[in-house]
Amino acid sequence: MTASAAPPQSFEQQKVILRMVEKASNGKELLLTMRAWVGVFPSGGDSPEAPGARQVCSTVTAKMMKLATLDQLLDYAAQYPVDPLRVRRFVERMFQLADGDPDPHVWHRIRAAAYHLKVTDLERRAQARAGERAGR
Repeated sequence: MTASAAPPQSFEQQKVILRMVEKASNGKELLLTMRAWVGVFPSGGDSPEAPGARQVCSTVTAKMMKLATLDQLLDYAAQYPVDPLRVRRFVERMFQLADGDPDPHVWHRIRAAAYHLKVTDLERRAQARAGERAGR
């Protein structure tokens, strides 16, 4: 609410988003913060290239890897930019969370996320795990 009360794309609104990111303590809160983030940073602020957006992207990616569930990580990867410096570790975290999951659909979702994030070796590994789980 505070973010929407501040003038659009203002420094105050950006500070509110940064505070929200810092205070978020679970994956759900981080996803809600990212929903508020869209459109806050001017001129391409929905991409990690804008300076303030880069800080948000980096911080949220790091916190998501620590706090989020597998489904939250998958949703985040599909909707928002992942810090380019942490992409591999982000997908590896998905592997950790899914380890032992017998559902091949989970591994297909991880494969799709790895493809989207351009981590081809992990994409192939996820595809192999999906095949193993499907009993092929």
